[in-house]
Formats: sequence, C-alpha cells, structure tokens
Amino acid sequence: MSKKHFFGFAALQVSYWCFHASFICYASAFFLENGIGSAVVSLLLAGYMLCSFLGSIVWGAVCDALGTNKKVFILGLCVSAALLGFIYAFGSNVMLMAVAYPLLGFFFLPQSANSEAWLLSACHHDQKVYGQIRSTPSMAYAVWAALMGRLIDVQGYWVMLAGAAAFFAAVISAALVLPDAVPAKRSAQNKITRRDIAALAANKAYRRLIMLLFLVGLAIAPINNLKIIVLESVGGTVAHVGLDSFASALTQVPFIMLAGWLARIPLRARYTVMTAGPFVMILMCLFAVSPAMVIAGSVAYNTAYGVLLPTMREVTEKNVQENLRNLGHSLSDAVFTSFSGVISLIYAGAVVDGFGVQAMMMISMVIAAAALLVGLLSGRGE
Repeated sequence: MSKKHFFGFAALQVSYWCFHASFICYASAFFLENGIGSAVVSLLLAGYMLCSFLGSIVWGAVCDALGTNKKVFILGLCVSAALLGFIYAFGSNVMLMAVAYPLLGFFFLPQSANSEAWLLSACHHDQKVYGQIRSTPSMAYAVWAALMGRLIDVQGYWVMLAGAAAFFAAVISAALVLPDAVPAKRSAQNKITRRDIAALAANKAYRRLIMLLFLVGLAIAPINNLKIIVLESVGGTVAHVGLDSFASALTQVPFIMLAGWLARIPLRARYTVMTAGPFVMILMCLFAVSPAMVIAGSVAYNTAYGVLLPTMREVTEKNVQENLRNLGHSLSDAVFTSFSGVISLIYAGAVVDGFGVQAMMMISMVIAAAALLVGLLSGRGE
C-alpha cells in the first residue's frame, strides 16, 4: 500500500469515527435531555440496532454483488448526515424518532464493517497494516469524544450537530479520493447463491465466532448504550460519558496496532481474553460507587475489545470465501453490535425503570459469565 493510500484510509477511519463521536455517541443523553424516558430511549436504541443488523446484511450483500465498497459507503454517509439533521431538529418527537433513528442505524452503522472490508482489500489483507491504520481512529475518537462531552456540558447539545457536519465533510472528501476495492473475480462467480449462504452457515469456525460475538454483545450492549444512566446512578454527568469514551478508545489503540502480533497468539487464548474483559467490566459497574469505577470497568472491556476486533476480522478472512467476505464482515459486526443489542435493549430500559440499574447489570453479568465459559471452551485446534 502506498503512503498516499495509507494516510487516506487513516483519514477515512478517523473522520468516520469522529462523526460517530460527535452525535451518535451522545444520542442517549440527547434523547433523555429532550424529555424522552429511559424505557423509550432503550426502545429507540433497539430499533437502531435492529435496522443496523438488517442494513449490515443488505449492504454487505450489495457490496459483494456489485463489487464496490466506495459507492455504498458514500451513499450511506450522505443519507446518515441528512438523518442526523432531522433528528436534531425533531429530537423530542417520539413518533418521528421512532422512524428516523432506526433509519440512521440502517444506513450508518453497517458502513463501519464496509469501510474495514474496503481497507482489508486495499492492504491485501495484511493484518499488520490493517492494525496500524485501524488504531488511528481509536486515538482520535478518544480525544474527540472526551472533548465533545465537555463541550456539550458547557455549550449545549448544538455542538453535536456542528461536529458531525465538520467530520461528514472530511469523511466524504477522503472517500472520494481513495480507489475502490478490487472486486473478487468480476464474473458469474461474483453472484451470491443459496449454496454460498449455506456454506457460510455450515462453516464451524465462523459459526463459533458468531456465537461468541452474540453472547458478548448481549452482555455489554445495555451498559454501553445506556452508559449515561449507569454513570448518573453513581453521581456522573454527560462530561463523564466523554471521559469514559476517551479512556475506552485509548485503551484499544496498542492492541489494534499490534494486530499482526496478536494473530500469533492461540485463538483459544484470545477468545478467553475477549470474554473475560466484559465480565470484569460488568462486575466493576455493579459494585461501582463513583464514575471512576465505571470508567475503570470500561478500560477492562476495551482491553478485550482491542483483541476482539482484529481477531474477528482475521477469523472471517481465513474462513469465509472471497466473494462473501463483505457479507461475512458485515454479519459478524451486525451480530456483535446490532442483533445482540436489539434483544438486550428491548428489556434494558424497562428493567431500569422498574427495578433499577443494578437489576439490569445483574442480568448482563449472568450473560457475560456464559460468554466467558464459551470463550474458555472455544478455539481449540484453530
């Protein structure tokens, strides 16, 4: 990969995740500030995750079928920017948000996997180069999310829209100048068949990864998506959300940067780390008496996430056939961040309203323990 493309993809990743940090990172706090209750916010987030899951399958298949990542990425970001403006203008209207926010999930979140599949194709699936580029947005996200939390606390929620607009311009500029991914064998083989889908479903190594991602996602989704509520229960504010995001993202950096080295560690050991981190996070949140303990728990989880991200990419690259890799990456992302989130968020807000934050975290801890058990038993012989 040339230096020009290296820095171009780094700029694309940084701009995408800072766009996320500007607005979507604080969406829960924004809705709560607009008078929407935590149970309804939880359902809005569940709708966002459900549509993200559907969008991941749709856009991953579209990228594979058309042989393009670039065009799908630009389309998704343009529609997402328009939806963000609408959400900011009508954020107190529950009925409108019930449509607009899930639509945002359909167009925006799947572009994360899309951009990384694009990057992997551009660097010829080199885990070392992938790790070096993918670590840059984690550093930028850490700084920008912390700054946004402070700015919102002092200036108000209008800065969310201003930040999102600036990084939208940056990410589109980067996407326009970068070359598209080289499609896999542009021929009749590029067409996805039922046999291809059946082979993907029957792949034991990939199926095990999906199960592990689902359990981890199910455990951590309520806490990560309702972090403002968890922090407020121990005296935190929206500024602490920014600090939490800063510490979380910064923790990921060294692990993602060393993705090539991590690939040498036995898969079973990595699966154990990936599942132990979430369990420790939930345990610390459950017994937290201050925002600092919640943030420390996030550091534990993001240590595990720094191992999880390159591992899920590597397992997909090794076990999914070439003409289905966009779908494979999108599906693994969707199960981890979206499908598991839908299920957990359906009940999370109602549990918080009816029984308190502690009850929600107890449920998450049981699921995290199950994920840890699966992690300990997985990865043998792979």
